[in-house]
Amino acid sequence: MNNLKTAVLDFFRQISAIPRQSGEEKGMQNYLVNFAKSRHLPYYHDQYNNVIIYKKNADYEPIILQAHTDMVYVKTPGSRHNLHHDGIKLVVDGNWLHAEDTSLGADDGIGVALILAILDTDIPCNLEAVFTACEETTMQGAYQLDVAKLKAKKLICLDGFENNAIVVSSASFTDFLVNFDTRCRPLPGANYYSYRVIISGLFGGHSGFDIDKQRGNSHQLAIDFLQGLPNVVLSKLVGGYQFNVIPAKTEVIFATTADEKSVKEQSDVFLHKQQELYPSLKITLEKVTEPVEILEYSANILQFISEFTHGVLLKDEQNHVILSQNLSEVDTTVGIMKIGIRSNVNAETNATVKKLQALCQEYGMKGEISDTQPGFNTLLNSTLLSDLQRANPMAKVIKMHIAVECGIFQSRIPNLDTVIISPTILNAHSPQERLDLNSLENTANWLKVFFSNFSVKY
Repeated sequence: MNNLKTAVLDFFRQISAIPRQSGEEKGMQNYLVNFAKSRHLPYYHDQYNNVIIYKKNADYEPIILQAHTDMVYVKTPGSRHNLHHDGIKLVVDGNWLHAEDTSLGADDGIGVALILAILDTDIPCNLEAVFTACEETTMQGAYQLDVAKLKAKKLICLDGFENNAIVVSSASFTDFLVNFDTRCRPLPGANYYSYRVIISGLFGGHSGFDIDKQRGNSHQLAIDFLQGLPNVVLSKLVGGYQFNVIPAKTEVIFATTADEKSVKEQSDVFLHKQQELYPSLKITLEKVTEPVEILEYSANILQFISEFTHGVLLKDEQNHVILSQNLSEVDTTVGIMKIGIRSNVNAETNATVKKLQALCQEYGMKGEISDTQPGFNTLLNSTLLSDLQRANPMAKVIKMHIAVECGIFQSRIPNLDTVIISPTILNAHSPQERLDLNSLENTANWLKVFFSNFSVKY
């Protein structure tokens, strides 16, 4: 068993050397094609950087193993790591694997590595190994893949976060884009002073898996700080990343009639209070001496962010999160806010969108859906589920508040039975991301037992 775990880690080290943030997966496609060629395995690849590798065995029912090749590639403040050219530097810390100054990319690089290790063994199976691109952004890999190249009606996705769990349902995801006016004008009077404040030190993380973990939202903390000052006007507010990433850092340039001593006192009081909830929170404050202009609709932007409800909106009877929203990227230099809505109930998605549109209208902004991804559900009386449970009696069945490609595949392949399994991954989409190595061994062994004992022979 340790040999399979070692093989998985070897493959993960190899792909970690390849920069692969979403939209830049060509290097991964080349790697996978070369893997298939060197092992004389049939393969298919397309212009969207998707790859399918086949391990054919006519004695067995075909099964899809699926993972995505891209990652949310972020780094710590001040790091000189080049996310477009530098690979990930892996660090083993006891039973945990993490990266030096960047996200780890176990989401979903470890899924890719697990599939490669299975392909590279003599475990009996008939595999259609599907590697998709752009999952973390547009999901165009799953949307554009030629599914006629697939014959299987069962899919095991390896894009989860929890060991000894079988995910049988996921949330839909809605990208809601807000546009607003960026016109500027001079400061209203000589009695204003300009400052730059940076809110940082938060954990950020995955807007589905971590949304109920009280990670904080750096934009709303920035606005909360400003509300403690008199006559605040905005010049610039920039921070955040993608729709599905909780923002951990926000930079604001603003003006106020408060003098430097008063602003510093407010900063100290605010930091002391907020560190009770967010011990790692940092506030960097400095006076701005060069002339600044202010946003004409500064008050609207401040009020919109203040009234926005970030985080969990609704839970079910089992205390599972079933509705949430994440204010991710804000950039007043181009006039955008990105909001990610997750929901396990379609009616709740529609109601949330209507509320956001009303809020936009109230403050003179334009808000609309820019993209959606469907959720999925495992089929009733699923033999795939029961066989995975027999292969791992410790596994529990759960629902997840994450959006994955399974819903897209299920919508494109009729009667496709789908589940998700994975090792334990913490703090995905952040430099604090880490992988539990014991859980990796467990997941590798689980797949080995499943294919050795329960994959169906014709």
